Amino acid sequence: MTSDAHAPSPVAVRRVDPDNAAELDAVLDMDQLVWADDLRTPRSQALADTPGRAAWIASIDGEDAGIAASWDVELSIPAGGGGASLRPVEGLTWVGVHPDHRRRGVLTALIREHLRWTRDEQGRSISVLKASEPGIYGRFGYGVTSSTVMSSFGRGTTFDAPPAVRQVADTTTLRTTTAGPEQGRRWHQLARTCARTGAGHIVRSLPDCERLLVDHPESRGPREPARLLWATRDGHDVGAAHFHRTPTWTHGKPDGTVGVFFLISTDAGARLAIAERLVDIDLMGTTEYWVAPDDALALWLPSPRSVGGSGMADNLWLRLVDLPVAVTERGHAADLDVVVEVRDRILTDNTGTWRWSATGGVGTCVDTAEGADITLDIGDLGAVWLGGQTLGARAAAGFVTEHRPGAVAELDAALRTPVGPVGTIDF
Repeated sequence: MTSDAHAPSPVAVRRVDPDNAAELDAVLDMDQLVWADDLRTPRSQALADTPGRAAWIASIDGEDAGIAASWDVELSIPAGGGGASLRPVEGLTWVGVHPDHRRRGVLTALIREHLRWTRDEQGRSISVLKASEPGIYGRFGYGVTSSTVMSSFGRGTTFDAPPAVRQVADTTTLRTTTAGPEQGRRWHQLARTCARTGAGHIVRSLPDCERLLVDHPESRGPREPARLLWATRDGHDVGAAHFHRTPTWTHGKPDGTVGVFFLISTDAGARLAIAERLVDIDLMGTTEYWVAPDDALALWLPSPRSVGGSGMADNLWLRLVDLPVAVTERGHAADLDVVVEVRDRILTDNTGTWRWSATGGVGTCVDTAEGADITLDIGDLGAVWLGGQTLGARAAAGFVTEHRPGAVAELDAALRTPVGPVGTIDF
């Protein structure tokens, strides 16, 4: 007789009641145990930052074993004819497994429940995340949909922008303020405007914008209070940057660092004006900010090596949870008629063969019994959804199989974007 005494215990996942203070305490306690935390932030403030709107606790035999949560965010998706449209998506966050319960299916159970809830209860077609460790989320159907480079701009960096851009920058007014929650609505409105200029922007909810501008002296260490640099033109906001200065001296000389949390703009002129102010602040030696490879800030430098910093990193991960709906929500750059076989081992409703069509920028996706022109995983579509990768490159790497010559190029043409996705804020 075979004993099952050591068989894994089933994992139970429960939704946290946001009105239950004890459960929110449990989420925070688990987070502080899973991740290193110096516990300098007062608990009342830490609880205010705990995502109670949508959080889950996984348990094994009645013992809490892991947590996950979700932020209410909007994502700018490529629109037909260029530009982007904002769509509500779920931002997976606060994912952690108790050190005593690793490799027992806790993470899988939490992500499955998040994806099911996103599709079935929220009616949203996409989940996104920022990954602390890159080797985890690919197996759950997420793809790296945008990448960024950590830039390090030296004091007085010259951006070689064309005269037409500089002319617009010269008409832009800049004002610096100390960040505070009363400016959350202004940030939120501007972020929604900027997001429609291109794909990849994450826009936090209004309550989160207000919350994120609250200063916690205990948690910022040697940094100054956060500042907001507003760019205006003709009485309207056209850009903003959230930054802080960390003063240091090296060999008797000022060598501080300007850390930029976000830089958003409606046009290149506003971006240039803000960037030139950020690299010319007294007593600062460098300005650090994550930029997309084709960000104008990088293109205005002599070459990619001029960006400096620490090299390429994944930025946003994207997971399609409802393929037919996601196709209708995304704009298409060319007419299309292909049959795609999709594999999805978690959300099996996405698995199958689909006739993917587009006319006049509008796409549809319906199941079919026809033979497939292309076979791929749901994560391959997440990787290309915002224009940061191509299916052609993924086919060359062996991830995508083409059964009809030219089919991959046709789908790539329909998913093409004028520029790649932007780098976006953390969440």
